[in-house]
Amino acid sequence: MELFHCFGARPEHRVDTRQAVDMLAASGCRYLAVNTHTIDRVDRGDDLPIGYWTATLGSVRDALGADSPVVPVLNINHPVTAEEAVERTHRAAELTGLRVIKLEVLDEDFTVSRNEAVLAAAATLVDEGFEVWPLITPDEAVLAECVALGSTMVRVMGSPIGARRGIDPQWREEMDRVLATASVPVMLDGGVGSVEHAVAAARQGFSSILVNSCLFADGDPVAALRGFRAAIDAADAPATLVRG
Repeated sequence: MELFHCFGARPEHRVDTRQAVDMLAASGCRYLAVNTHTIDRVDRGDDLPIGYWTATLGSVRDALGADSPVVPVLNINHPVTAEEAVERTHRAAELTGLRVIKLEVLDEDFTVSRNEAVLAAAATLVDEGFEVWPLITPDEAVLAECVALGSTMVRVMGSPIGARRGIDPQWREEMDRVLATASVPVMLDGGVGSVEHAVAAARQGFSSILVNSCLFADGDPVAALRGFRAAIDAADAPATLVRG
């Protein structure tokens, strides 16, 4: 199972360039999520933030070096309407040239996906040639619509953003149906709060998992990512037959 992560969910989650690079090294993550919530306050793509402090697309890309395999993707974070998500994507793509989109449209509290709005935004963006990874709450029919639109991966919430309680009991049955019928990779993204949640996700059949706010619970996101990486690798390892 692949491990994805962002670089903080709130302003108090401070990540500078060095720490962002160290987090990527600890996780083995192949993608650099570039936030777009400040798109109206920047004139260059390189100034878009990685997280909520001083790390930026330009500073992290420079620190990683030209030979780095890490691929930047646009994180369309915090829009509350499909129109806002599409407009923000257009502006971010214009500034950066990036075409892979981590798409969400959230409720007013920024905690739960608005599935119908996500579908509307995804339909527009896929039609325009973007690769779109939409975020939805568990819904077998909505996932099928995402696939029919052309989404190459679908991110499914286990519980509300920041809840840190893994897969909410009210969503568990529908999540099982989603995993049983999905024809594209499915990421668990939302509400992950512990290494145990990640191990359970690996065993349940998710292709990947995203962690964020829980990394900052003890103040050391690099160490937290090492723990997640080790646990996921152990869960993915084939069982060893021991003969007495």
